[in-house]
Amino acid sequence: MRRVLLHLGLHKTGTTAAQSFLYENRELIWPHYSLVLPYKTRKSGLANAATRHSVYRLDDTLATFGSKMNTFLGQIDFGTRRGLILSEENFGGLRPSRNRAEGYAAMPELASTLVGTIRRQLIGDEVDITIYLSLRERSEWLRSLWAHDLQRRRLVEDFDAFCAALDHLPGLPTVADRIQERLPEVHVQTRWLEDLQETRFGPGTPFAEFLGLPQDKASKLVPPSKSNTSLPQDALNELLALNRSPLEDTALVAQKKALIKSAQRAFADQT
Repeated sequence: MRRVLLHLGLHKTGTTAAQSFLYENRELIWPHYSLVLPYKTRKSGLANAATRHSVYRLDDTLATFGSKMNTFLGQIDFGTRRGLILSEENFGGLRPSRNRAEGYAAMPELASTLVGTIRRQLIGDEVDITIYLSLRERSEWLRSLWAHDLQRRRLVEDFDAFCAALDHLPGLPTVADRIQERLPEVHVQTRWLEDLQETRFGPGTPFAEFLGLPQDKASKLVPPSKSNTSLPQDALNELLALNRSPLEDTALVAQKKALIKSAQRAFADQT
């Protein structure tokens, strides 16, 4: 049986650390699973096809995602028994703070298209597919989205206004439930980031468990070296003030980069 693990995010729930774990342990993973990470899905245009569909929700945009996925999978060496581990949060669609009307509404159909394409690619083989979603307590998840957008965009909303604008979106566990309803034959697994942070591999723990390596190999697994650290509140307040300032874009970007670098350096000095 070929085993498949599809990590579809969600955004700002430890995905950077999860992907770091997979990449840093790729040599242990490869004999058993082909590994697909964002540097492949984004270079191939797959992530863009998924986010585009999440915005437009057309038959054509969904078909484009499926077609690109089929072509991509056809280039993977599955050998005779090798499974697949894929991690790409954008396969759930554009992050909700950039797609406020839809949120993750397109995620079930994107997941269904992905699963169907994999089954067709591996037709003739028995395939066991798990979709894994990492969850996060709602207020901290929203704060992380807000902080991300403060850094990457000219967001001028304070946190309360930002939360109010996303209040209509369902909770992350509901997103997982809707995927399970769409794909009853697939196991949808969820883990809370807050719980994973207490484990040896952090957000990489569900993957270590899925691998089920023998003890001699499992002992060689290393924790993720990369993660997105939260900026302190005073730095976020300064970013908000900069975004609200009359600075032209080039100067704004430069000042924000300097502020972020300074805050990250201060955090590193404290740890």
